[in-house]
Amino acid sequence: MVDLRRSDIKTPSAAAVVAAPVAVALGIGLLTAAPAQEATAASPAAAQARPATPPNIVLVLADDLGWADTSAGRSSLGARSRFNDTPAIDRLAREGTSFDNAYAAPNCAPTRAALLTGAYAPRPQNNIYAVSDLNRGRKRALLVGPKQGINDDEVLPASAVTVAETAKRAGYATGYAGKFHVTKTPGQVTTAHGFDENWGGSRAGNATDYHARNGRFNGRISPSLDRFAGAYTQDYVDERLKPHANGTTVAAIDALVGTPKHVTDAVADATIDFIARKKSQPFFAVMAEYAVHSPVDDAQARQDLLAKYRGKRAGSKRFEAPTQDRAAQAKRARPSYAALTEGLDQSVARLTHYLETSPDPRRPGHDLADNTIVVFTSDNGGRTDLGASNGPLKGQKSEMSEGGVRVPWIVWSGNRRLVRPGRINHSPINGTDLHPTVAALAGVRIPRSVTTDGTSLVSALRTGKRLTLPRFAHFPGYVRGPSRDQRPQSFIRQGRWKLVYSYENQSWKLYDLRRDIGERRNLAPRRPKVVQRLGKRLVRWLDRTNAPLATVRKGKRPIRLEVRGLTYANGKVKRYGRVRKITVRPGVELPIVLQRRPAGKR
Repeated sequence: MVDLRRSDIKTPSAAAVVAAPVAVALGIGLLTAAPAQEATAASPAAAQARPATPPNIVLVLADDLGWADTSAGRSSLGARSRFNDTPAIDRLAREGTSFDNAYAAPNCAPTRAALLTGAYAPRPQNNIYAVSDLNRGRKRALLVGPKQGINDDEVLPASAVTVAETAKRAGYATGYAGKFHVTKTPGQVTTAHGFDENWGGSRAGNATDYHARNGRFNGRISPSLDRFAGAYTQDYVDERLKPHANGTTVAAIDALVGTPKHVTDAVADATIDFIARKKSQPFFAVMAEYAVHSPVDDAQARQDLLAKYRGKRAGSKRFEAPTQDRAAQAKRARPSYAALTEGLDQSVARLTHYLETSPDPRRPGHDLADNTIVVFTSDNGGRTDLGASNGPLKGQKSEMSEGGVRVPWIVWSGNRRLVRPGRINHSPINGTDLHPTVAALAGVRIPRSVTTDGTSLVSALRTGKRLTLPRFAHFPGYVRGPSRDQRPQSFIRQGRWKLVYSYENQSWKLYDLRRDIGERRNLAPRRPKVVQRLGKRLVRWLDRTNAPLATVRKGKRPIRLEVRGLTYANGKVKRYGRVRKITVRPGVELPIVLQRRPAGKR
């Protein structure tokens, strides 16, 4: 077993700098996957015989972390921050498998729903597309998004079969710490969604204050996490913070003693405590941090980390954002955002340190890391207006552009037979893949009655296999504001291509992400065959999932279309062999229209 703690911490001088060990954490991403696997998500070979000692699985889920916010860049095509320090996440990427085409939904709730269920948003066990509702922004928009969740509340139905329930069927202990978001009450996390324990998870989408007050976290965090809300003690900072510090003075860390606990540390405390109590059986644990979701300001950062970044100069030698000018780089290098990001990284370091220094009761002579898989990801792209960097990607959180839906995704294990080390896999993947992957690792079949849309990643993790399935996304509403302008769209990603349909103006845009990751050049007019091929797949997917579309707002004029080709609306695909004029009246779904390619066009 490997001890990550360093013995060269110099305590005599207040100016002494604590050298940080590199730590380990892992990631997973989200969007939507290819053909539904209604029979089983685990491959037959994987599910035939349950492993004698099935691996432990930990999901580390960051909140709003940008694609290029880590300092490694292995899961982001080399785009990275040279202001934020993330040595633990970097180590995961270096020693594990990174996916640089990993997707999430545009914002928090739909990603979490897809991770839990393994199902696309249009499926009845999901039905979550956005936070709050699908009509955020101006009230005079052309279209109206449908209701989502349960009674237009972004919560999962109790009937949904989650990844935790599947893990429990395989004999796993299941624990959740941190932000949950897609539940009506904190109690439903354990009574309806398969977790044995819940520490902090509630229906809230963020914490309004990152620090505990009088031994309690704010009301948007379930009181169950208050068990870990006690103020910092000297033993705590000596044993849990100093060994994982990186360029922070001893004096600054010691100054935390007696101050309120940061929720990032508390979520790590709860996760490690759960693992320590349940390690005699296989465990599935979720460490869902609140960082780096808003609020992002100096009051929310841990003060030792804030002091570090206030003294760190932003510039081309320390911070990299390939498509941004120097002024934008400096704006993104906000000390408070960087401090929250490194606090997240330290929670990863603490987790992996515990795994590597704790004997495995199920496998004498081995540590826990030797039979544990850690997945690290973010729930959506970063908010560039709050300090995040999505590198060369267009857009940010809440948008269907790559900057809103592409996320870091890293998978690590202390056992190279479980996860191929030092690899980068270019396969497009997303959060629906988590459920079937956990099922395959646990050696249990997902019931045939349960529809999952993802695919197991086990072969990609163990052999580096490239996955070629198309991935889909559907957003039938609006998120509009000062810095974001997302309108109804659907897209398909397959191979190098991303084809996007915008409902308001019935337009198609095609991007070659291999050559144009910033989505600047629309190739649809030049590549009509690709538009037809992928467009038909997208229409069939909308039909197969019975996806709801936005309707024309009441009070607006009817929309008249000339159609020759395919349409989908109201749960039906229609084919028009000759030009037909159709009228879409207020209150009726505005269809997706794939016009037939004119003869002679290549």
